[in-house]
Amino acid sequence: MATVEYRKIGKSFGSINILRDISFRIGDQQFVVLLGPSGCGKTTLLRMTAGLESVSEGDLMIGDKRVNDVHPRDRDIAMVFQNYALYPTMKVYDNIAFSLEVAKMPAAEIKKRVEHAAEILNLTDYLQRYPKQLSGGQRQRVAMGRAMVREPSVFLFDEPLSNLDAKLRAHMRTEIRQLHNRLKTTTIYVTHDQIEAMTMADTIAVMRAGKIEQIGSPDEIYDHPASKYVADFVGGSAINFLPGTMVAGAGGPAADTASGRIVLNGEVSAKPGQKVILGLRSTDVTVDSNGPIAARTVLLERLGHDAQLFCNGPDGQFVAVVEKGLRFDEGSEVRFAIPPAKVHVFDAETEARL
Repeated sequence: MATVEYRKIGKSFGSINILRDISFRIGDQQFVVLLGPSGCGKTTLLRMTAGLESVSEGDLMIGDKRVNDVHPRDRDIAMVFQNYALYPTMKVYDNIAFSLEVAKMPAAEIKKRVEHAAEILNLTDYLQRYPKQLSGGQRQRVAMGRAMVREPSVFLFDEPLSNLDAKLRAHMRTEIRQLHNRLKTTTIYVTHDQIEAMTMADTIAVMRAGKIEQIGSPDEIYDHPASKYVADFVGGSAINFLPGTMVAGAGGPAADTASGRIVLNGEVSAKPGQKVILGLRSTDVTVDSNGPIAARTVLLERLGHDAQLFCNGPDGQFVAVVEKGLRFDEGSEVRFAIPPAKVHVFDAETEARL
């Protein structure tokens, strides 16, 4: 087992800076997700950890060892790629065993490790099949098995589920997390899918334009986003942003917006007159005839267990998750309320949380 630590890591291609001042530590046996949009640098950071990209500046530590100049095969890591990277002419058994055979491990030990991995991954009945005879999920499990048999200190996953359909992705999320719980190997997982991050991670590192925007548990990231960017990126449903100005309300802090006056939590550090942006998650607002927010309905999108109500308000589109049994006439006015504790407040200029 091992820790992984990034100490002021930077990566440049010529004059172009890809990563800047990346500093954080991944504890032994932790499952950490690097989350962010395409181009934010998350895969580059993972490839640097694997030794597939060089480190331009800073120190990359695995355990107590600086590995900046250590060859990938000597880092005691195993990587699962997005495209599976299986050998099409080899059967499943041989695909899983290949790295052990290259390392000249005794045949009996190879057989033991392959069969053990196949049992954990439900691949025992498929060991004599070729990759073309497997489903996408089975191929992904073969790729995971190939990494498992090496018994590495660190697992690296590079968007391994992006080629699967939605139902299979959900199933594989569960399998990967259960595998981690059994093996207890330090795991770094890259994805742009915030649902994968929220459901699988012990810790999420949200990345933006080559920097870490916020690091925390899934609940911390969701309930206390450090910036407007994090609040917008993380969350299964839409979040509404209302520009406003702080006012000193009689009962505590509040903000005036074009949609109405919103009462805020007493812990908000913003001062009267300060320009702010209020973040209201669609799952937190409720239909309330006395609510401060007024908007006109545009579309009701039924999702089975509930529905999303799309409206037009003074600040643009406003979305609320409502009970599926409610009915709304197009163009009718609806009012909404939200508990003060559920309102996220960000500085209008820096977009940092207040």
